[in-house]
Amino acid sequence: MKTEQRDNAIPELWQSLPNAPGVYLMKASDGTVIYVGKALRIRTRVRSYFREKSAYALTSQLMRYVTEIDYIVTETEVEALILENNLIKAHQPRYNVKLKDDKRYPYLRVTLNEPFPRIHITRKAENDGTRYFGPFVYVRSTRQTLKQLTKLFPIRTCTLPLVEAGNKYRVCLDYYIGRCPGPCADKIDVPDYDEIVQKVCQFLSGNTGPVVKELTEQMQAAAEALDFERAAKYRDTLKDVQQAITTQNMDNVSAADEDVMGIAARTDVACVQLLRVRDGKLLEREHYYLNDADPESLATALSAFISQYYQNAVFVPKTVVLPMPIESMELIENWLSEKRGNRVGLHVPRAGRLRKLQILATKNAEILLTQREQNVVYSSGVEPALVELQELLGLKHPLRRIEAYDISNLGDRFAVGSMVVLEDGKPASGEYRRFKIRSVKGQNDFAMMQEVITRRFRRALADDEKFNTLPDLILIDGGKGQLSAAQRAMKTFASSQLPDIPLIALAKRIEEIFVPGKSEPIVLRADNPTLQMIQRLRDEAHRFAVTYHRRLRQKSLSVSVLDEIPNLGPKRKQALLQHFGSIESIREASLDSLLSVKGIPRSVAENIRKHL
Repeated sequence: MKTEQRDNAIPELWQSLPNAPGVYLMKASDGTVIYVGKALRIRTRVRSYFREKSAYALTSQLMRYVTEIDYIVTETEVEALILENNLIKAHQPRYNVKLKDDKRYPYLRVTLNEPFPRIHITRKAENDGTRYFGPFVYVRSTRQTLKQLTKLFPIRTCTLPLVEAGNKYRVCLDYYIGRCPGPCADKIDVPDYDEIVQKVCQFLSGNTGPVVKELTEQMQAAAEALDFERAAKYRDTLKDVQQAITTQNMDNVSAADEDVMGIAARTDVACVQLLRVRDGKLLEREHYYLNDADPESLATALSAFISQYYQNAVFVPKTVVLPMPIESMELIENWLSEKRGNRVGLHVPRAGRLRKLQILATKNAEILLTQREQNVVYSSGVEPALVELQELLGLKHPLRRIEAYDISNLGDRFAVGSMVVLEDGKPASGEYRRFKIRSVKGQNDFAMMQEVITRRFRRALADDEKFNTLPDLILIDGGKGQLSAAQRAMKTFASSQLPDIPLIALAKRIEEIFVPGKSEPIVLRADNPTLQMIQRLRDEAHRFAVTYHRRLRQKSLSVSVLDEIPNLGPKRKQALLQHFGSIESIREASLDSLLSVKGIPRSVAENIRKHL
């Protein structure tokens, strides 16, 4: 396969992917699928591929060619597992490991092509006129379900070649324990047996309510009768049945070709998601945006889309699954049937596998619209970590401006506070502010933090130009104590016009993120870009505070030494410090160098040399 190496200048492709379970498809520049993967959280998993260094050589080789990443969202990780298997078989991606024995997940097979159908487990599924249910991931639970099914609905599991009448075999043990009605010895006729088969198929198709209800009632009745051993058996049976009947929507050998559609709308834009099911397997998805669509008339928009989409379609499936009835439904059915050459049905499912697939298509359409809105944010240069932090904290508004605060002190002398600002993911050094602590005596970091926060927002309410831009989030350097101090400061403005600004704190020990109202901190991986962004901002606040603290301390020490020199007033001290930069440089200066400073006569220069 020929692939073209991607340009390193292409931006990271994971930014707008959804953090939901599903499958992702990595494509080369020619559109070829070169890797298929599954994930519990698609965006988090794909983002890991974009680290600068990878421990796997194959990953580094793969990422040189990736220019596009597509995805399909599923309801569960198990469904993603099944879908990944189907897509790998369909696309044969270059960088996927492909099993040569083509092992498949187990199915339950009901042989409807026999007079007395039987049920059994198989891994080989074919379109042979029988009925397949599955695939199932949990093999043990599949066996348990088959065992429980024969208790609930006595259906044969043997391989005897039975005919409609005249069977003269001997009944087996299953007949005596009530797990088979004995068709092998003509103990039951075909119509009565068909009713049992119908219930089995109904149960495996997902209509499990009556059976689950009956098991639940039996369990409760046993518990009320204090027969806890029997109640426990019903409980275990119920658990096994509920686990095993979670059949997957991604694969259904008995199904024909289908197009499954979902639609979602925001204001005047709608998105149609089309899932292509071929030979019973979900293999592809396509999406289309419809302009000038009325969210209140989605049926009209969907009808127009179907007419336009299938006008030039090369292939029309036997079934088109819709989320709702559309305009001119019968007319469109006849038109599609004419294009296909045989009957095409437009189907609005109410339950079962097709309903689950249709819900999945709608969910993908809604995610695509959300992604489309987020792309506006990404294209405007907003740091993706800001979007993830917003989601992590459950905030409604974008984090355009974050202010971080820190305290630096040495005992009760030269205590200062700092405020640094991040705007759209970038430091805004012109917005940095610093504070000398005024009201706090002694070393009390909590009270100092409360003073800094109070003074900052008091000046904002006073319409001070240096403080009139409010943040979308406040970051405190410290743990619960510093966070509580900041909360107390913000509560003093509760009755003012100041909006409710969210706060978080980042503790240094194990980099925990503390959020007000939550007892447990948020802990992110060390390589998480969001955590790294917060760390950089916290460290910048610390640097800015320490720098100011050292400057005040140095200035104090410098002034105290120069104060001892006769005839050296404030203006001359300021001139010397501006010229030489430090006491050490003044001490090393020659007499001529001191005389070169404006305002320093010879007598003062000699005094400086004498004292220093």
